[in-house]
Amino acid sequence: MTSSDISTIKISAVGLTIFTLLAIDSIGWAQVQTVKPFYEGKTIQILVAAGPGATTDISARLVGRFIGKHVPGNPNVVVQNVPGAGGVVAANQVYNLTKPDGLTFLAVTRSNYLDQMVEKPEVKFDFRKFSWVGSFNKSPMMVACRSDTPYKSVSAMRSAKTPPRFGQAGTGSISFVFANLISKVFDIKIKNVLGYGSGREIDLGMERGEADCRATSDITVIRTPWNRWVKENWVTFVVQQGPEKSRLLPPVPTVTELAPPEGAPFVSLMNVVLAYTEFDRPYAAPPGVPKERLQILRDSFERMLKDPEFLAEAKKQLDWDGNTFLTGEQMRQKIEATVTQPPDVIKRIKEVLEES
Repeated sequence: MTSSDISTIKISAVGLTIFTLLAIDSIGWAQVQTVKPFYEGKTIQILVAAGPGATTDISARLVGRFIGKHVPGNPNVVVQNVPGAGGVVAANQVYNLTKPDGLTFLAVTRSNYLDQMVEKPEVKFDFRKFSWVGSFNKSPMMVACRSDTPYKSVSAMRSAKTPPRFGQAGTGSISFVFANLISKVFDIKIKNVLGYGSGREIDLGMERGEADCRATSDITVIRTPWNRWVKENWVTFVVQQGPEKSRLLPPVPTVTELAPPEGAPFVSLMNVVLAYTEFDRPYAAPPGVPKERLQILRDSFERMLKDPEFLAEAKKQLDWDGNTFLTGEQMRQKIEATVTQPPDVIKRIKEVLEES
């Protein structure tokens, strides 16, 4: 056999090897092409830690309408309300009972991390361990009272013979947290009327005369019945969180503007106690969701936030400007930094959250 024959055999062998590798690669690519996205043909369930009609519910149903088209595989999406204990019932359910398969996530009550920090016995979750999907909007707090009551200012509240009654869902609710913070900053006695199932039920309680005042997000004023109450001057706005003034409220002073020197220690707690106003519409899946599925949910959530149709509806229903949001990873970092506090801060937070 000549050297040229040997070379020919070597070239042929190389060619065959390349052909074989290309064939295998082609077969592999064909198989990849036929792999269905995980979410194709499946249903995502969004649980809502509030009753029907609350802004948390409105937000979740809006997400439910749009998120499916941004998840690869375009799954169906259903929304279910799980109200109770200011969001703790739903958080406990998702944390402990929901399968971490990426098919269920929760529209969270944003202040529930405080229940954990003060070690309430009903809390069976660690906010830091939820699989955070993301959040959108900021929503600072305010206090408004019926205009037919004497509670038309902070000073009037403080000098009133009868403490103002604040309608509340539970001790972990956003309303309860802010109302008690206000009472500590300004040394005001208040009475919390607990047990309402949702923000809408608190509104009805105010209309029935069961409560005098409501501590809630500024965004509340764009929905019924608040839009009517504002138009008819049925409520008087007493104070808002600040430090920036809300564009949704009439001129009303901020906590910082009104706080006396002796209230300064409690004002300094606002970065922790009211951290939730930076993540108005948070969503989280159970702990332990596989990383690749959690990333799919996070990426899909961000794509949804940029969807022009979603933006238009979010502006209409929630007055979201399209700019204020936190990614899932940013949410995780924010929660970690907020919840992890030294004992002296925890002690002061407990003072704020004492039931009045």
